[in-house]
Amino acid sequence: MLARFILTATAIASLSLFAACGGGGDDDDNTGDTGGDATAAPTSAPTQPKELTPQEIVAAMTQSVVHIKATYPEGVGGGSGIVWEDGTHILTNAHVVTGAGSIKVIDPKDGRQISAKVVAQSPCDDVALLEVERGNFTAAKIGDSTKLAAGEAVVALGFPGTVTDQGSDKLTITRGIVSKTAETIDGYNDLIQTDAAINPGNSGGPLMNMKGEVIGINTLSVRSKQGQNYAISIGEAKFVAEKLKKGKNINWIGARLEQNYQGLAQQLNIKLAYTDGIVITGIDTGSPAAKANLGYSDLIYYVDNVNVPTVGAFCDVLRSRKAGDKIRIDITRTYTNGNHEDLYAEVVLE
Repeated sequence: MLARFILTATAIASLSLFAACGGGGDDDDNTGDTGGDATAAPTSAPTQPKELTPQEIVAAMTQSVVHIKATYPEGVGGGSGIVWEDGTHILTNAHVVTGAGSIKVIDPKDGRQISAKVVAQSPCDDVALLEVERGNFTAAKIGDSTKLAAGEAVVALGFPGTVTDQGSDKLTITRGIVSKTAETIDGYNDLIQTDAAINPGNSGGPLMNMKGEVIGINTLSVRSKQGQNYAISIGEAKFVAEKLKKGKNINWIGARLEQNYQGLAQQLNIKLAYTDGIVITGIDTGSPAAKANLGYSDLIYYVDNVNVPTVGAFCDVLRSRKAGDKIRIDITRTYTNGNHEDLYAEVVLE
């Protein structure tokens, strides 16, 4: 079963070959005597980018990986983010910010808490784009995830914490290898599987190669399998982010979702009638979900009469619809006294 943490780039430097050619003779007569054999200087081998130590990567990324603090119904938590392009945008997981009442980004140099706004998000891709006022941020070096291969060494960076714990303000790093590329799991595509630990709070932080280039966004771990962690490839994240820059959400109803499991209710200090289904663990103010009166801790079972046992199945239905479509969501609502009832809501997709 998948654990979603906090409820959510490797362009190889182009190299030029320099060849020095020597020669003489009449420039106007290429067929004449040159006065000697032209001798070409040996072509130098392409210089590969230097591989860095984990310590060097952490030092280089201190102003490019940010700690995100968010206020949720169940407490104050957060995740991590990657400074993007002009230094005023942050890439992170959608599940880090969906349902948050307020979002702050910690300035890595002076510790200021800078307000951030969500430009747009795509929950079914688990990608969100934030905007902040200019701080002490440096855009991360983005890599080319299409060149990744199984066995390549990688590191995961972020700020560990939990949904009710703001976590550490110190950037942490774990190390591992790429296990697989182009994986699909629970409806998410083009994932990088790695055994580098992705801890709660690392969501939204970078997965990096040893050249110091971002090649993925940390997103999830498999709860029942040690060392099976996943990052969204930076190629996929960039594709989604370019759409989000226009300020339009993708397949969005404004609800943070988590697949139910034995023990989740206790973890979130809520009552749930059952241990299956999809749990709403956050609602964005003014969102389609809020307007349809969906609520925190509602259990979702059907969307347009289609059984949705996982978040991936839920997203499959949303992807088959378009913005403006009205969808029916069937839920079970459990009250504080333990009673529950079956209800449905009609939600307009954005």
